[in-house]
Amino acid sequence: MISRLGALLLAVASLWAAPTAAAGFESVSGLHAGGSQLWWWNLEVKAYVPDAARGRPGPMVLLLHGCKQEGIPFAVDSGWRDLAEKRGFALLVAEFKDSISGAPGNNCLWWFDAEERQPTGRNITGRLHQAVMKARESYGMAGGDNFVVGLSAGGAMAQVLLAALPDDFAAGASMAGVPVGCARIGGVTGGSYFATPEVRRAFGCMEGPAEVRPQDWAAEISRQHPPRAKWPRLSVWHGDADKSVACVNAVETAAQWAGLHGAALPAFTTCEQTHRNPPPFDPVWTATRGGAETVVELRLLPGLSHAVPVAPGAGCGRESEYVVNAGVCAAAEIAGFFGL
Repeated sequence: MISRLGALLLAVASLWAAPTAAAGFESVSGLHAGGSQLWWWNLEVKAYVPDAARGRPGPMVLLLHGCKQEGIPFAVDSGWRDLAEKRGFALLVAEFKDSISGAPGNNCLWWFDAEERQPTGRNITGRLHQAVMKARESYGMAGGDNFVVGLSAGGAMAQVLLAALPDDFAAGASMAGVPVGCARIGGVTGGSYFATPEVRRAFGCMEGPAEVRPQDWAAEISRQHPPRAKWPRLSVWHGDADKSVACVNAVETAAQWAGLHGAALPAFTTCEQTHRNPPPFDPVWTATRGGAETVVELRLLPGLSHAVPVAPGAGCGRESEYVVNAGVCAAAEIAGFFGL
């Protein structure tokens, strides 16, 4: 699978802190593996399920990490583990590892791979979906909404899951992510000249803008489904000082999902063309359905780099590499968007 070789280049998308210990996580469905003789990946999903969430219908949040990151430290540092305990919802955490010819890879979820757009029993999106269903069975949680949240590569992959499985996820959040299908339709390339076209377009997307018309983004998702009236809701977060994934990706993402919902698109096409709100950084733009429910929200944080915003002083998370005290708890704000 030659295209997998290009994934090594995605390491520059984000660099993550070393793992720290955390208690209370349980394996959901063992180890899943895939790939070819050259490139291999292993996926585990760990669950943190408070007693209040077990044995009854209820919400479940799937958390996806980025390159060079591991899931449990991300869940702890970003505040999601403690929030799950406080609010009584189930939290699933992906642990993705890859290797090439036996050498460790960069643990980048393959958001850019067109094969992941159609979940199967053998690919990453399919296995993540299986883990959610298995966790509901294992913990007696038949019934309830599923949500997915991710940062960087995980944010892009969260959108892939929402787009591929709109009947199984009610809403999601993408932090420092990239629009769905950008590596297929993006008009700009970047990265190494020797990378595959797919990976070069992925780098072009991250560097932005992708040179895709705002009205064309939604069709890249809808083309893979029969006509439908309802799509998952999405909260979009991005720092305007992000040097790894350009801020314009957030605006493109907002336009893509607003278009899916049949809502008006943003009147701006870059982050520079709109304002910033002071803490707690309320959305700079929202899309509504039927004039009431917010289906897409866009939050742009001034001065934030490629990081998750937390608020340790308010009991939310702790600073570490790529987790920044910005005076706002993204986990709590996103959970509020989900209705948790």
